[in-house]
Amino acid sequence: MNKIIMLCIFCVLVINAHSQMLEDKNNLYLGYQNGFYLGDALFNNQGTSAPSFYSNFTLNNGLEVKNLYNLTPLVSAGLKFGFLNSTNWQCRNYESYNGSKSSTINLQPVIQLHTKFQKNGLYNRVKIFGEISPIIGYSMLKIRNNIFDIIGYKWNYDNFNRTDLIYGLEVGVGCEYSFSNKIGAFVNISRQECFVSTPLFLDNRYTFLGLNIGVRLNISKVKRFKY
Repeated sequence: MNKIIMLCIFCVLVINAHSQMLEDKNNLYLGYQNGFYLGDALFNNQGTSAPSFYSNFTLNNGLEVKNLYNLTPLVSAGLKFGFLNSTNWQCRNYESYNGSKSSTINLQPVIQLHTKFQKNGLYNRVKIFGEISPIIGYSMLKIRNNIFDIIGYKWNYDNFNRTDLIYGLEVGVGCEYSFSNKIGAFVNISRQECFVSTPLFLDNRYTFLGLNIGVRLNISKVKRFKY
């Protein structure tokens, strides 16, 4: 529903656009992220079904800060900082990780391919883009209920805290709209494929599908010299 609303607003703004924009050189992006982990609730562990750790988180919210510099009319590059918090672990008939939390902090170099800016028309205000970005960062885990006390027949409610290195790749597509020469908005869909090595669970690979919405703040424009 949120995606449909944003697309409707985007179309209305394009239709009503009249004033001419100047070409961006350096932009700062501030965004909110929401999404979900792909995969089955259970995975096969040497012939035995076990609950997945990441795929059973139902609340996933995050923030991103990105800076991009326009290298050519079709290519931009920069850095992105991302934070994602995952809670509300639920898996039918299992309590293995109830009450657990996952937070990831990523630093990502970004390469963006985008439509060419034009002095007039649709692409004066609109930019359609695709991005690819290697991921390196930290996974901060707080896990409960991952073991149980056989002798006492009770769950062990101790917390297990651990920080591990994560690495992977993110790809995304989206669009950007300029309200003025200083401010704009963006929306994009991204997919992350990441690996984390930890002794607290066995499924050490995850896929995250995210929807990102935010604002674009212009830092500088392409300078044009007339002689």
